[in-house]
Amino acid sequence: MKLKLKPWINDLPVYVAGRTIEEIKKKYGLKEVYKMASNENILGPCDEVRQYLSENLDDINYYPDSDAYEIRYMIARKYGLLAENIIMGNGTDQIIEMISDCFIDRGDNIVTADPNFIIYEKAALKCGGGVIKVPLAKDTFRQDPKAIVSSVDKNTKIVFLANPHNPTGTTIEEKELSFMLQNIPDDIIVVLDEAYYEYLSEGCKIDTVSFLKNNPNLVLLRTFSKIYGLAGLRIGYGIAGTEVISALNKIRMPFNTSLIAQRAAVKAIENDWYAEEIRWGVESQKEIFYKVFEKEGVEYIKSEANFILLNAGKHSGEIIEKLLKAGFIVRPGENLGFAGYIRVTISRSEINKKFLDKFVNIFKQFYGKNSKK
Repeated sequence: MKLKLKPWINDLPVYVAGRTIEEIKKKYGLKEVYKMASNENILGPCDEVRQYLSENLDDINYYPDSDAYEIRYMIARKYGLLAENIIMGNGTDQIIEMISDCFIDRGDNIVTADPNFIIYEKAALKCGGGVIKVPLAKDTFRQDPKAIVSSVDKNTKIVFLANPHNPTGTTIEEKELSFMLQNIPDDIIVVLDEAYYEYLSEGCKIDTVSFLKNNPNLVLLRTFSKIYGLAGLRIGYGIAGTEVISALNKIRMPFNTSLIAQRAAVKAIENDWYAEEIRWGVESQKEIFYKVFEKEGVEYIKSEANFILLNAGKHSGEIIEKLLKAGFIVRPGENLGFAGYIRVTISRSEINKKFLDKFVNIFKQFYGKNSKK
């Protein structure tokens, strides 16, 4: 029997997820495997979240609050907003999909950097829309505000931005965000994906919530998957004006975030100090990576997230394979639009040291000592 799929489904780009620890253990016969590919917080959630969940599972036979009021209220209180300014999603991926479902029709398009998070493109194509891709600036690997604005046309309905950008970890400056919001028509939705917002150093942080007052077309996306260590529970949120949130709620499926996810997120917000502790630890570990890379002649992009994109050159595939055999899962750049590169998630200090020792040894096998490709 031949399935009669909608023709456009075969043309959708495929999201390639990071490989699992169990998969690599089984394939290579390893006892110890370190996952440094998917930008998770390797330390997981804070102890308060763990304890609360272990003691509050007696009513999981009931459906969750479909409107997720408690966590929406907590998020709104944190940012000085109303609960009506917040929408929850099964990860921010679901909210990206909802935004496209709301605003993209056949013949419409989105504008986004190239490369960027592939879900922006996939969500638009699913709705019959097109994608205008704007290359990153060659010298800085940053999103190009002027090129993005000039790429908007009469069919553009959404502009997707990321800050920090994935997979480079580069940022958008406040004056650049202001420029884009001032020059993109206000009937076009501007989505600022801030999945790694909490990892930003103070000098790079923008009070993006303050932009909402004068920009009703702006939507901010944040998540509990990254710094809060709740990736396995899939819970993220969108912040926007009430008109946008109301529209998104009309197509949101009921019970789209689980009871456990909502409770964990509430507890994570109550223990917000943990995010700063994690950020500081990641920041100090990144400095160690940078020093090693500079000493060994490895080109890399300085990152404001919890990962680093490094240039492994023409032998990147072989280097990745050797790393896998040694028990290190990293993300191939070719899956992210950066052929020849490798994206590495910052882990615990002892795991980072093991990785750097192994990576440098493998790198030298292909390029010799202190050799920039």
